[in-house]
Amino acid sequence: MSSTIPAERPVREARIDIVRGSAILVILVNHLSQVAELGGLRSGLIPTPTRYGWSTAAELFVMLSGYMVGLVYLRRPAPSRAIWRRAGRLWLYDLALLALVLPLVAVMPGEELAFWRLDPFAADPLTATLRFAALLSAPRLLDILQLYIVLMLAAPIAIAVQRRSNALLIVLSVAIYAAAQLWTIGLVAAGGSKDGLPDRLAWQMLFFVPMALGAMGVHEPLLGGLDRHRWVAAPLLALFVAAAFAKGHEPAIFDPRHGLTLLRVGHGVLVLLLYLALLTLAGGWTRRQPLAAVAMVGRHSLDCFAGGVLLTYGLGTLWLRLASGYDGYLVAVAAGIAATVALAAWRDGRRT
Repeated sequence: MSSTIPAERPVREARIDIVRGSAILVILVNHLSQVAELGGLRSGLIPTPTRYGWSTAAELFVMLSGYMVGLVYLRRPAPSRAIWRRAGRLWLYDLALLALVLPLVAVMPGEELAFWRLDPFAADPLTATLRFAALLSAPRLLDILQLYIVLMLAAPIAIAVQRRSNALLIVLSVAIYAAAQLWTIGLVAAGGSKDGLPDRLAWQMLFFVPMALGAMGVHEPLLGGLDRHRWVAAPLLALFVAAAFAKGHEPAIFDPRHGLTLLRVGHGVLVLLLYLALLTLAGGWTRRQPLAAVAMVGRHSLDCFAGGVLLTYGLGTLWLRLASGYDGYLVAVAAGIAATVALAAWRDGRRT
């Protein structure tokens, strides 16, 4: 961060942490709300940006993960080696999470298995597990971590391009995204699915473009600009509200079946900028509760994401078994958030 205004450094760093923590908590809330819908609840669900636009918190998670790779790992003497070590650790996390989730298959009916995408593990556990270990398919939530692993494994190729030019990496990544989207549109038109290689090739843009931007340190002028022009929050909020009204009326080409559409990408960027602009208005409040707790979750994003996966599966399954209704849904969400914050506090305590 800028050395000319050292007093602002902790506040600016806290904004990035808060956005990362918010993405993890929103992922948890989104999926518990989807479980509630599966169980029959249709109204009064907790509002999140996902319900008022086309992106999910997964886009934020991937964008910020790529940015941190560019900001942190690319400044190390051997970035590719460090990234591959990180990918190996993530792979072990993913395997451990699967091992803890799989026992739930025994108590889930077919509809729940299909919702969590655990039905392949019920039908053919060995084949499904081997495909999972080979990073070819994954259940809900674990697919986000799996995508992150794949992108980290591919990062050294992107680094080789980035060493020549950040602009070249950005242009190449966008071109691959465009080709992948055309591929996906063709597959869907032919009766196929958006999943698989073309979908991952599309998502790489949300990782490698931010990686190049992280290497350039664009957060410094971006946050500085938001500090100087706080009025920007108003048009960003207006765009977000307009998107909420427009949702459901988009052209067929932007249908979710077509994967990572431009609407999803644009809305994800909008949400990221809106978060940062609103946090600029918050000023010193970013170091007070409850924002300080969200920032703490962001500082321990991997552990909190992994813990959130287990909490989502466990609380969602328990809610469906108990049929505890709307009050139970609220309790499950509150318990999930509280447990995630407690995990972050424990990790913070160990670090200090």
